[in-house]
This record gives sequence, structure tokens and C-alpha cells, in this order.
Amino acid sequence: MIGHFSINLDEKFESLSNAPIVEAVIQFNAPPSQPFEQTKLKDLIETRFAGFKTHGQMHVEAEFERSADGNVAMHHKYDWDGYRLHSEDGKYICQWKRSALVFSRLQPYETWPKLLEGAMPFWTAYQEVGRPDIMEMIGVRFISQIPLKENEKLSKYVQKTHPPLIGLGLQADSFFHQDTIPVKGYPYEVRLIRAVQPAAEKSGSRRVLIVDIDVSTTRAITFDQLNKALDEMRYIKNKVFFTYMKDAAERFK
Repeated sequence: MIGHFSINLDEKFESLSNAPIVEAVIQFNAPPSQPFEQTKLKDLIETRFAGFKTHGQMHVEAEFERSADGNVAMHHKYDWDGYRLHSEDGKYICQWKRSALVFSRLQPYETWPKLLEGAMPFWTAYQEVGRPDIMEMIGVRFISQIPLKENEKLSKYVQKTHPPLIGLGLQADSFFHQDTIPVKGYPYEVRLIRAVQPAAEKSGSRRVLIVDIDVSTTRAITFDQLNKALDEMRYIKNKVFFTYMKDAAERFK
């Protein structure tokens, strides 16, 4: 029987001291009312976020063109696409793009308040400089990786895995499965990716189970709705994680 999903912000989830999260991301899609000026923006970022190293980012597009003699040539178009910043320890990364801000925390993941504490100063600066009129999309994404022992079954860790072809006597070394799930009654959707990365003999690495939970808004929101949306998306992410992963509270404590 399929139950009715509802967001309950009073529900508490276990804090995992050994969470398998390799990257936690908050994304703000908010086109500026005036395009960012490259040099001025670089000066502002380097002054305001002196503890971060700044690098330019380029957007590359490839175009194919057929000449009169039938030959096909490929041309590349390069456009400036903002700046990429990373903290001195390499754990925090911010992509200040022409129409979006993407903030990441790499492993080891700390806590949600710490993630917000790192992200919000960048969002505040982005909002002050770009003066966007609206937020087209907000996203919260958590990527987990779990190394697997030889012949270890995925069912030990997750509720359901995508089976290989039945009846052929063959086993898959890897797979990639993605579901896009609307959250009925709420302006959100979940993109859930489950994948197994095969072992690499040359490097000696083991198979890795990847669980990627990406929650995003399905409509534009106003700035005063941001905190509520982030709280609700965090709840959805936690609910999906603790439902899909088996015994997570005990396994990763």
C-alpha cells in the first residue's frame, strides 16, 4: 500500500558522524538583473572572500559547419562563465556563474548548519551585486559513496537495487539507474540516482555504491520563501536517505 507523503519539519533524523557523503551542494539559480562585469566581480570576490582562491571559468560550445566542398569542420566557442573559488583546504567550492551560484562542501561532511554558514555569505554577495528579481530554482544535492567488499551484496545497504537481465546467467559489474519523482502537493521534485562504479584492477580500488539525492524546486520562488524551501528540501533529502538506505543510523554513526 502506497502511503501519502507529507513534510514534517518536527521529525528528527539521526546525526551521522561517519556519513558517506562525498559532496553536499546548494544551488541558487537567479539570473542577475544586470550582467556581471568580469573585472569588477573578480575584484569584489577577491576582497570579500580573501580566504578563497579564485579561478576563471569558461563555457565551451562546439559547432559543426559543412563547407561547399562537403567537408565538415568543428568550431569551438568560448565564453566567460564566472569564477570558481575554493577554500585553502579544498573542502569548500563555490561556482559563481553568470546566472547561478553553486556552493559545495566536500568530504568529510560536517552538518547542515555548517553548510549554510558557508553558503549564505556567497549568496548574500551574489544577491547584492547581481540584484536578481526572482529565484528560478533552488537545489539541494547530497552524493554518497560506499566502498563495497568483494562479492558484497548491495541489498546489505539499500532497500532496492535494479536487477540485471534475468535468465542469462550473467551478472552486472556496474549499473546506473535514475528516477525523477515529483513530490505531490509540494513544489519540489527528487532526482534519485543509484549506481555502482566497478572496481579498477590497475589502481586496486573496490566497487563503489553511489547514492545521489537531488531535490529541487519546480517553480520560481521569492526571496522571502528561501529559508522555508531550504528547510523543506533538507527534510525531503533526509527522508529519502533514511528510507532508502538500510540501518543508516547504526551503520554510519
